[in-house]
Amino acid sequence: MATFLLRESVEPRAGDGLEKALLAEIPGLVQISSFDQALKPGSRGEAEPATVLVVAPLDDQRYFDRLIEFTAKFRDRIFLIVVSNEISASDYKRLVRTGGADWASAKAAPREVAEIMARRRQEGLATRHAAPSPGLQPVTIAFIPSAGGVGNTTLVIESAICLKTAKATEQRKVCIVDLDFQTSHVCDYLDIEARLHIAEFANAPERLDEHLLDSFGTRHNSGIDVFAAPRSKFPSENMSINALDALFSMIAKRYDLIFIDFPLSWFGWTPQVIAACDGAVITGLNTIPNLRQISEALSLVRANAAAVKIGITLNRCEKNFFGSVAGRKQVQRVLPSEELFFIGYYSEALESANMGVPMVLGASAKKIRGEFVNLVNFCTELKSARVASP
Repeated sequence: MATFLLRESVEPRAGDGLEKALLAEIPGLVQISSFDQALKPGSRGEAEPATVLVVAPLDDQRYFDRLIEFTAKFRDRIFLIVVSNEISASDYKRLVRTGGADWASAKAAPREVAEIMARRRQEGLATRHAAPSPGLQPVTIAFIPSAGGVGNTTLVIESAICLKTAKATEQRKVCIVDLDFQTSHVCDYLDIEARLHIAEFANAPERLDEHLLDSFGTRHNSGIDVFAAPRSKFPSENMSINALDALFSMIAKRYDLIFIDFPLSWFGWTPQVIAACDGAVITGLNTIPNLRQISEALSLVRANAAAVKIGITLNRCEKNFFGSVAGRKQVQRVLPSEELFFIGYYSEALESANMGVPMVLGASAKKIRGEFVNLVNFCTELKSARVASP
């Protein structure tokens, strides 16, 4: 297992003594000046992610946030050990939830660093010799609209309910989380009440407990739970990533599959939430302008969440008499080698929205289920790369 110590600056600083101690006492520790050196194929073993130690300044929260964002993005290639003075419980949870990092106290390093590395080696051996145990960790799926009006919310609802009501997956606990805090309409489409009152914990994540979470969720008669905010002028750009992390940490303890309905607008927290997901579905329409928008959204998601598996769903597609998608070849030319899902145009969609009854539960349920089968299989087959939160 390749092990590195990251030192980005040659200037003297407070952590120099600790870095020297780590270099002296951790066998095989190699000093590097950038993460790129640890990401090079020749610098790490093929079977295990490289371990990178970082002595982080306690008073630089922005640096700590960047470390978490980086770890979420490259968790399959690097395991990060952050060494610092005491950190908050929320920061520790954020770090560990990435599935690719841990924290060691500066006071107890390098002993704690050595213990973390030894534990990782044991866990790696156990994983390689044990039978796979699918479904132990929740899977989080981001539905990301490439433009307004593409039916992102409809696709989230129909996919989630189709999966929950199928015999093979009906035992899985499924929920939808709507991150559009100003103009949410998930609950309108399901004819249920929106109860996620963001303002109650947005500035005080420690207030969120099991009782409060119970009051935020709404159960639909299909068996899924929905966490969506009543429409308000809540300033989404001011939403704390710590508050979102607290929310998802608690939700992850209850559900096997978490569908996230993203708003069209991006905020400071958007790439961090996407990077923490296990899969992403970019939604759009089969038009030349929108295919360009999908391509741009795809590049943006890949730039911020390289490890996330991505599918692309084209909604309201025109089909010919034989059921073939019109313009399929132009989609494949614009988006070559991508995993594509085509959902046809159905007049039932309007009535479904007006009645508050999803199409997959309506009179045309059998036909709609067949339409969504590939997209639902994509969601069902995703695996979590995270570890359980402490």
